[in-house]
Amino acid sequence: MLYESVFILSGQISPKSAEKKFNSFTEKINKSGGKILKTESWGLRSLAYKINKNSKGYYYLINSDCDSKILNEFNSIVKQDDEFLRFFNLKIKSIDKNPSQLNENKVENK
Repeated sequence: MLYESVFILSGQISPKSAEKKFNSFTEKINKSGGKILKTESWGLRSLAYKINKNSKGYYYLINSDCDSKILNEFNSIVKQDDEFLRFFNLKIKSIDKNPSQLNENKVENK
């Protein structure tokens, strides 16, 4: 199944720590037999409202082809980790290969 996962990590942790948590999630998908099809880092952004005393958060997007069990397992881990502010998964029919407008790593065509 194709999934799009977006999560927000606390803006109070270091960028390296946020990247480490992001990489650990992508590694779990790969080790369990799933495939990472697209990732994006949207960087440290202001939240629309405070979440657990955080006004900023690190945003990440992952498009994957994996079993729903992996996402359910990760969801239970996220609920126990205070550094994850929000997390959601959407089942999708296809993946947009183009980088989103929020992607920090995109290359602009001039």
